[in-house]
Amino acid sequence: MENIVSKYTNSFGLSVALCSVINALLVVAKEKSHAISGWLQKVTGYQWVTHVVILLILFALSGYLFSCANGRKGPKISAHRLVGTIVAGVVMGCLIITGFYLIAD
Repeated sequence: MENIVSKYTNSFGLSVALCSVINALLVVAKEKSHAISGWLQKVTGYQWVTHVVILLILFALSGYLFSCANGRKGPKISAHRLVGTIVAGVVMGCLIITGFYLIAD
């Protein structure tokens, strides 16, 4: 029996996975480019504050857009697949950051 969860649980769960990967890529971009970190610093005065604001906006926007899929019924995926997707996104984000600091530094 497939365990289907609400459209918002699915939508914002997928958003967590996406934002985890984007977070890691943004960390790498900030570390590699002084222009990016400088721009992020200029926006709010602190690069990490801007980093968080970008991720919160991305989380809310992508969660909303995912919920509009399938004629506003949201993505139809099982709870097990959602959990797997979230875990994969978080693990991928961790691997990107860990790999960057192990190789780049």
